[in-house]
Amino acid sequence: MQMSISTFPSHDRSLPYVSQWGSLDRNDEVVIQRAAPSGVDVFLRRTDPSQLHDWASDGYHSREEYLFWSRKICGLACLQSLLHGWTDVRLPMRELLAQALDWGCYVVEPEGKVHGLIYRPFMAWVSSQFGLTCQLVERTPLQASARAVHPGQVLIASVSPEIRDPRTHEPRRGGHLVLIHAVRGGIVRFHNPSGYSHNAESASLPIRVFERFYAGRGILVSAGA
Repeated sequence: MQMSISTFPSHDRSLPYVSQWGSLDRNDEVVIQRAAPSGVDVFLRRTDPSQLHDWASDGYHSREEYLFWSRKICGLACLQSLLHGWTDVRLPMRELLAQALDWGCYVVEPEGKVHGLIYRPFMAWVSSQFGLTCQLVERTPLQASARAVHPGQVLIASVSPEIRDPRTHEPRRGGHLVLIHAVRGGIVRFHNPSGYSHNAESASLPIRVFERFYAGRGILVSAGA
């Protein structure tokens, strides 16, 4: 069975790709180092600042703030893709994060643990602020949810971050968000905010493979009226 992720021609991509690390060319180093014993924080802190993503351009107040939040904003990367593709809204990632925190989309405990993305506050926020229409998906096979995905409507889907390696044996389900923007002929096309550089943007997998990583929940988002 073919388990590799492929990509589609650029003309088939209706929504721009957004990396949660700020730039696609940083994904490989970050993803690989996350699995290393030293961890991604040690790697990034030792990296020459001139080689690190320009976090200030994304509105972060410090390198440390960027390092902390860039691991947690896969859902906001999906949202920014929608805003850039469907609207004239152009906000730096840190401004999106500030609004998301104000709306309760993330909850930060005193010791620093972050809960989120929390779906219902997120849905209320993007509907109120950006005019997008949202519908919660719970305990639903992808085969059923996929019928609603068409131009102007996408699914922000909860999957395992291991989906970047589709040969993973017995993967977890959930813990990460990707943007499904097309489903045709049994193939799911999606942007993965933390995929490898070769399979992050408009990647594709057969539905039966994608289902192995899918948690059965997410948010259908449409461009509205």
